[in-house]
Amino acid sequence: MKSERRYAANKPRDCKYCYYWGSKYKGCTLSEERCYYLLPEEKEKKPQNPCDDCPYGKNSPCIGYCLRSIMAETRRKGAGK
Repeated sequence: MKSERRYAANKPRDCKYCYYWGSKYKGCTLSEERCYYLLPEEKEKKPQNPCDDCPYGKNSPCIGYCLRSIMAETRRKGAGK
């Protein structure tokens, strides 16, 4: 699926107000793919791991996440009684 082009917020509403506009007959001096206001395409984001931003998870598993999952599990078991 092809995504639509995204432009920067400061893009003029019409290309004739752009700095790179040549004239009525010449058009834009930049190619359409090299437009100054064209934003790069967004890359697909991978699902974020809960330990990605944890400072303790750099060299070893994140202790905070492990404790969080254990506490959630014990709450579920306690609610089931």
